[in-house]
Amino acid sequence: MQTRIGKMKHTKFAILLAFLCTLGAGKAAALPAFDFYYVGFANAWTSLDTSTSETVGHHYGWSISADVRWLARRIALDRDTPAAAGASVSILHGLHGQFIAMAASNWLDDGSRYRAWSALGLGPELGIGISTSNFILPWSQTFFVSAGVLGNLANYSQTSLYNAYISWLVKASWGLELSKSLALSAALPLEYAFRADGRSIIATLNLGVRYAF
Repeated sequence: MQTRIGKMKHTKFAILLAFLCTLGAGKAAALPAFDFYYVGFANAWTSLDTSTSETVGHHYGWSISADVRWLARRIALDRDTPAAAGASVSILHGLHGQFIAMAASNWLDDGSRYRAWSALGLGPELGIGISTSNFILPWSQTFFVSAGVLGNLANYSQTSLYNAYISWLVKASWGLELSKSLALSAALPLEYAFRADGRSIIATLNLGVRYAF
């Protein structure tokens, strides 16, 4: 059993190392950017048995998060088309980190509720999107869709109980360029978490800033 666990750890480490090497190799041809979301409004739904609505608990909470990523501009769209003038398709790759804190759920029909918890998560992220300077607003904008997998360390609030879990993340993000390096940023992440006391779907609205180096 210990040998099997050791092999799994080595495999995960090798995958993470390969991803980080890919990031390093792409830095020379990519534009590094940092997103910091300092305001996050979170909702979560937790259930042990997703087949019955009586077991689903709803949580309110908050989050802060940050992305360190590289934008590699790949394809310039047809400039002869007015709607595509000044637009290009980009690919992003990087790391996503977050901290979430969720309150205890509402009371369930059996008189119980799911515990409050907080979690610190980190993992790789990959996405694609479009940058444009001619869409509704006179400023340059970016629209991205990305996905990632996070490793999370969680704590049940006001206890000494800790656990770890994996979650999948899908995120839509938008940026409004204020200057060459600075932009306003908003994101809508949707996370599916394989938590110790059930499966949670976490939806968040994030507001922040983006800085391109």
